[in-house]
Amino acid sequence: MAKTRTKKQVTVPRKIRVRREVNHVRDSEALERVQGLHTVMARMDQALATDTRLAEELMAPDGYYDDETNQEGNEDAEEDSDSDDGWVPIEIVEPDEIDLAIESNLERLRQEAIRFNWKNLVKDLHPVYLKQKSVTKNWTAENTYSDYTSCSCISSARRPIDLVNIYGQRRERLKFCSCTPDAVRLVQMGYLPGSPIRPVTAFSIPLLILHNCHIGAMPFTTALNQYLEPRSNRLTVRNGKHARELRKPFAAAVDLYRELVDRTEAVVGDVLRLEERAVLAARSCPACFGPSPPNLNEYPWMSQDKLIICLDGNFQHRHHSKASRDYVRIRTPNMFVSQQEVDAMKAKIIDIELRQKPKDKRDRCTEAHKAADDKHNESSWKGCDDTGLMGCCCRHDAAIYMANINKSGEQRCFPMALLNKILNNEAPHRHVGILYDIGCSLDKYMALRGLLSDQRDRLQFATSVFHAYVHSWTCQLDYNPCFNKGWGLSDGEGLERMWSYLSPLVSPLRYATRNHRLTAISHRLKYHNTRGIKNLPTWLKRKFVAAARRRVETKAALREVLDKPNPFSTTGRNFTKRFFKAQWEEQRKFKETHTEEQEENRDKLVEVYKQEAALEALRTRLRNTPSTYLASEQEAHKLLDELETTAEELRKAAESLGRDHQPEPDEAEAKSELFVQAVELWAEKQPLTDSRTIGHRLGTKLSEKIQKAIQKRRGPINKLIATFNTRFAQYVAKFPRQRVADANEHPLTYDTFESMAIDHKFWNDGIYYHSKAPWAIDPDVRSGIACILVLQRVEEELDLLTQETARTMTWAISTYELISGYIRYIRARVMALDMNMDPPEDHIDRMELGNYDRQEKLRIINKELQTRLFDHGVLIQEWTGTITWMCARCRPELLRDIYSDWNDLVQRVATDQTSRQPKKNKEEPVVDNVEEEAVVGIQVDDGEEVTSGEAANSAGAPAQSDWEDVDDAQDACD
Repeated sequence: MAKTRTKKQVTVPRKIRVRREVNHVRDSEALERVQGLHTVMARMDQALATDTRLAEELMAPDGYYDDETNQEGNEDAEEDSDSDDGWVPIEIVEPDEIDLAIESNLERLRQEAIRFNWKNLVKDLHPVYLKQKSVTKNWTAENTYSDYTSCSCISSARRPIDLVNIYGQRRERLKFCSCTPDAVRLVQMGYLPGSPIRPVTAFSIPLLILHNCHIGAMPFTTALNQYLEPRSNRLTVRNGKHARELRKPFAAAVDLYRELVDRTEAVVGDVLRLEERAVLAARSCPACFGPSPPNLNEYPWMSQDKLIICLDGNFQHRHHSKASRDYVRIRTPNMFVSQQEVDAMKAKIIDIELRQKPKDKRDRCTEAHKAADDKHNESSWKGCDDTGLMGCCCRHDAAIYMANINKSGEQRCFPMALLNKILNNEAPHRHVGILYDIGCSLDKYMALRGLLSDQRDRLQFATSVFHAYVHSWTCQLDYNPCFNKGWGLSDGEGLERMWSYLSPLVSPLRYATRNHRLTAISHRLKYHNTRGIKNLPTWLKRKFVAAARRRVETKAALREVLDKPNPFSTTGRNFTKRFFKAQWEEQRKFKETHTEEQEENRDKLVEVYKQEAALEALRTRLRNTPSTYLASEQEAHKLLDELETTAEELRKAAESLGRDHQPEPDEAEAKSELFVQAVELWAEKQPLTDSRTIGHRLGTKLSEKIQKAIQKRRGPINKLIATFNTRFAQYVAKFPRQRVADANEHPLTYDTFESMAIDHKFWNDGIYYHSKAPWAIDPDVRSGIACILVLQRVEEELDLLTQETARTMTWAISTYELISGYIRYIRARVMALDMNMDPPEDHIDRMELGNYDRQEKLRIINKELQTRLFDHGVLIQEWTGTITWMCARCRPELLRDIYSDWNDLVQRVATDQTSRQPKKNKEEPVVDNVEEEAVVGIQVDDGEEVTSGEAANSAGAPAQSDWEDVDDAQDACD
């Protein structure tokens, strides 16, 4: 019996049928355009038929070798022919402008609809989120996934939905009704939806809390699929077997969760009535923005109540303009200054430029700083709408504000907008220090135009330490933080460390949407600040230990110099501190008479010497092998005449610029090139230094890369060292009676060069400015001046650390008191409402929080405040040990009163935490983690967290003493 085969009719999905009905008019118009191309389509059918016949001939068993005798001739004929038989030219039709406009408009409407739906959803969702958060204790209790729905509608319908949590994933038919939004229904079950309307995917809130600890969406969902699929059901696509792609709905759920978290923060801020400065203290840095200590008048004036911030731009965080089509307006996170603030400052600057027409002088520092000039970056901005970031952080590396740079370079309006916002949110009497790569240029720019003229008396500018090589010696005397009062040991490189922390976001965010780019950067910075606040006392302790160590080492070096006789003393006495201080003042006075014109003459003299050296080399080559370069007698006379003319011009130029018996300018040039290498070498070593000082651990691979980069610089540095030694020896031989300050370091070696700090006396350029003063020519005087300056900065550092410790404790005490006070206030109002009393309306009653009544709203807010109070108490308990250590060693006489209040707070927190925790019938067992860590550290160490110091110790080098476990640091500050 023959079998009959029938073709199964495929049913068109309802989604496609609805789409066809909606797009019927547009599809009809497109059909008419297609029908107009029937001629081309007919030719394409003809070509297809020809190709089919050709394929059949090729597949025939004897078709290809019909005539083997003429095979070779046929091949030659085919190679010579260039026939178009069987090919029909196809006209490439470019998309019509109207079609593109319609498509763009549809995409815009789609994005606006999504934004509108999410916005309306969040209003209803946030109150339910807060209530569920309090009921489930932030989804940590046993009732995390309990169903809290209270709807009993008859007209409900079940719909399949994919539920993903930490333990597994499943597809379940859930009941939804018209009286409760789908998203609210899911939140009552402990899930957040992946879309605002009719979601088909939901993720558990504990899973989103885990991801919010800062993990990328793509690797997180990939790892989640690989982990959950073997342990639960596989979530497949419709009419398919392969797994669903969860990245897009998961990203939408993450955005929704972060929006709810931000709204919760805003609600708490409104309840506590926090000002912007208090918000900065909680979000960025309590040591900088916390309440001022009550005994401020006991601190030195230069470091009294001082805020030190860093400014810097970064042009790696660009965004390609064609990476996404953004039709919604840019939502600026609270970590960023708004575009309106930047535009207002830009308009103000333009207005001043038009009215005053200030004449800027040539600024060598700005010219050397390439990022300050737009011309150096225009090529890298091509095709980008957002070209970089401008950041502001405190000296504890905590992000304060950021600015998005749009289609421009490091313009003045960006640092000015950041600075203006900080000044507006700070106390009017507080001094603010600004560390900026071109702080000198910004200071002169503001002074020339009168920008922030009412705030100028509280501002102080300086340059970052590692960028000092682009600044002249006279500029460093005014703006180098190592040479000026009030900066402590601040280096101004906090933002460089922050850019390194943000570097993993550079590549993926170039192709994200603009809003996602800003949100991702803001989220990572918030996580960075939260981690910094948790480790803030540890940071203060490490800085104190480093300052104490620096003080001991510097005092030992100073004692050696003070034991030497002073050759400039008429009485034959030894060096004294007073003499070194007087020489430092003389050096600063000499700077006032040393004009920029003289510095330019020096640079011109360097060029003259280089040209003379090149001329002498040319003479030598001609003298040794004249036949190689001279073809005729006429050419020889012409070349010799040109040589004599050039030599005479160089001689006159050198005399006009002031050639004398001072060091050759090319020696100064060699030293400048060495300093550039020194800065870059220290920058390469900075991650290794951080791993030993501030606790940033490095893996083995990264440590090896850094070591290779350091070794790679050894060759070029050795060449520069050899050049410097040669020129220095030539100078000494030429002027044997001239005292030179670098004699102790000659001949310079790589090991000596590598051990020199950036502020080492070797880098002082005073000898190259035509001065015979002791500070310029005597190495012992320069060493003594450097020691005096370091000791001054160390004393300032201790004053700053003491104030920051006091601010940290004051912030912790005041925040605990503030939250506790509002909890008592809310409880009193709830009791009054329960007793049918009608208390007057307050700011909490006027807040919008869903449709809850006054009592329910107060209970929800009270639960949230209790959670905040508990977390703050845990933070205080973690800080206690380090705070006690600091108060016993860092200016204890100034911290005595505030430390007494701190001890009272610690006891109160312990009592409150005990009362909140459930009572236990039996004692909790204690594990010996110290023994386990010792065993694991010896036998199972995989080397992933090794540092350069540990590697050196393992190779047989003696380990350095741990200053944190001895009392040397305390004795050093007595």
